Amino acid sequence: MLTADMVKSLRPIPGTDDWSGLMDLGEGLQLYRIAASGAIEPLLVNADTVPVGRADMSLAVGGGTVPHRIGVLAYDWAPDGRWLWYALLKPVPNARRIRFDEEVRPLQTRRRSSIEAEIEYHLRRPDGRSVKVMTRPSSDRMALHAAGNILWRGDEIQFRIETPGSSAGGTYEVRGWNRLTGAMRTLAGEQDLQTLWILRGPRGGTLGTTGTGDRLELAESFADGRRYSYGRFGFTIGDLRSAGISVNAELHRAVLGTRSLGNPRYGLAIVDKRGVHEIRHDASLTRCGFDAALTVGVCVEEGMSRPPSLVQVDVAKGRVTPLVSVSPRHDEIAPLVARPRIWRNRDGYRMAGYVVLPRGYRAGTRYPAIVVTHGGDADDRFSEIGNQWNYPVQLLAERGYVVLLLNDPWPQQSDELMAAYNAWIRGSGPPGPATLQRLLWINGVRGFEDAVLDLAREGLIDPDRVGIAGYSRGSQLVNVAVTQSKIFRAASSGDGGFLEPTGYLYSAASYDPVYGGGPLSEHIEAYRKFAPSLNAAKVCTPVLQQVASASPPQIEFYDALRAAKVPTQISYYPGASAASDETHIFHIPSNRLLAMRENIAWFDFWLRGIRDGDAPFPERLAEWEQMATGTQPCPSPVRP
Repeated sequence: MLTADMVKSLRPIPGTDDWSGLMDLGEGLQLYRIAASGAIEPLLVNADTVPVGRADMSLAVGGGTVPHRIGVLAYDWAPDGRWLWYALLKPVPNARRIRFDEEVRPLQTRRRSSIEAEIEYHLRRPDGRSVKVMTRPSSDRMALHAAGNILWRGDEIQFRIETPGSSAGGTYEVRGWNRLTGAMRTLAGEQDLQTLWILRGPRGGTLGTTGTGDRLELAESFADGRRYSYGRFGFTIGDLRSAGISVNAELHRAVLGTRSLGNPRYGLAIVDKRGVHEIRHDASLTRCGFDAALTVGVCVEEGMSRPPSLVQVDVAKGRVTPLVSVSPRHDEIAPLVARPRIWRNRDGYRMAGYVVLPRGYRAGTRYPAIVVTHGGDADDRFSEIGNQWNYPVQLLAERGYVVLLLNDPWPQQSDELMAAYNAWIRGSGPPGPATLQRLLWINGVRGFEDAVLDLAREGLIDPDRVGIAGYSRGSQLVNVAVTQSKIFRAASSGDGGFLEPTGYLYSAASYDPVYGGGPLSEHIEAYRKFAPSLNAAKVCTPVLQQVASASPPQIEFYDALRAAKVPTQISYYPGASAASDETHIFHIPSNRLLAMRENIAWFDFWLRGIRDGDAPFPERLAEWEQMATGTQPCPSPVRP
């Protein structure tokens, strides 16, 4: 297994001591049985594999997918271990054809030669025979990303698909297929825009958290319309970063992976006949596995200043016991001080995050500061890609910066905010575009400003030396921040471009609720008022873009800043070969290392006046010097 190109979806096979897993042992991703002895043998092989990722002659399945080949896409075992649900990724035969109208539209953003594929759902019976249940197009994001997420309800298997004919993400329906009769039915009214997953509860229903406020209702719903409420709690479930859900139906017991509201930490909650009991712990518990009776488990324990280690969890007693360190090398380093904190911005919305203090912090000293954001990943985990990306938070703190890791205002705190997120996901309002812009972007930028000014009033940071960095969703906040705020002296925008007019070609469904429609229409005024590239003349902040594909929206923002004489640089990091691109997460180690060093050098130059001779691209320093000559910096913020 250690020599496999990829290993995922490792699961015990019910009723046996064996395990199963999707592994690439040289024939693409296939399903294997892993015996208790350690022997590995194929369980299911689809020789007609499909290449995926940002590469020539591949299926694009998301910017963060490393190029690889897939035969078996997903699977799940029936509770008795005798029935096997699985999904195959298959190339579409005879894909070379004349296309018309809506079939032509997706081709407008094609950058590489691509292929077409579809997803086949199958069920293997106890006698070894398989029956094909359904074929879904690869445009069905539920099928592509959650094909193995099903519920076994008696003779019926339930799964979610993207609604046929839907052009917007987030419009789903639940199908039920009878494994004995082959009958298919549609279950009406089961939609959840906030998660991909169907979450099975201990009573056999669908589990979820609903409502808004500081405490959400945990409830289980059933196909016949019944509903069972467990009460209200300060956490959500179904977050892919949490420990997931483990269920023992016979004991009516479940262990839920939770994410707390406010300052987010990942924990566990036990649901049984007595009710709901949370396991309180001073760090996050993630990546857990439990015994069949759900009495004991092993989890990864980690925190902002706590390197990951393995711990044993006594479910009944709620006791967490250390087992072994995952990274002894990091344990030897004295931890930095990371303080969780919640800010309430001027509009009354709360934002959670952490303040990481520099090594050797001295009270009364004002430090340069950098805001780092990715939307919702500033949580109690150690050095996570989604949180830090190419922004090495620990190294920046060691270098003398105060680092503010900040999240967007969490949507569950108000009905208005939740409605705005749902409209964005669904692809249509209400609320209208102006409200979405205010709640989903301006709201966050105001929170960043207020947090910076709070720390300046406390004497912790120097308000004249504050930068901002954000990747993906965070890049949207960065690009809006530099057009809407004068508080930042340097910015790094990571592989973004959303909100620019040319981005409509890539993501019309996501743009429609934000702007009302396309830019070549009566909605152009909405773009003029809000799109970062069309407001470049307002920018007084030097902007670095680090990109994996150099897409038109990214170039559009760069060109607009250059035309407005704003100091700016765009750095393209290539893929592993001329036939592939770097991924959205920058999976190539050499690229990530260079990008991290480039960010350090960029912020040192603009915030501290340091010309780093060890910068990864020393010839760029002369370019930066030239940019800085004659540049008018942003006016000083209001002094605390």
